[in-house]
Amino acid sequence: MSHEVRETIRVEAIQKQLNGAKVKRFSEEYGTNESCIYRWIGRYRKGGMEALKTHPIAHSKNAKLSPDHQDALVHIILTKDPIHYEYYKAP
Repeated sequence: MSHEVRETIRVEAIQKQLNGAKVKRFSEEYGTNESCIYRWIGRYRKGGMEALKTHPIAHSKNAKLSPDHQDALVHIILTKDPIHYEYYKAP
């Protein structure tokens, strides 16, 4: 789903809520969890319709890891057992 479509859904949901519609009803209509819609409502209350806009996603230019470190991490994830790093405890 494009950013524009998601933004439109958030704005429509807020407009419906302002017109008295129940969150449960339009959460089912949009196939979205009620808690997500309540977050949209909170964003709207703090910053108006502007707060519902989609913001650009940070890309690799903002990455915290160097390309070499990224490659090393991918290698570890794909070749090592998480039990060795205590990320997963065997039952």
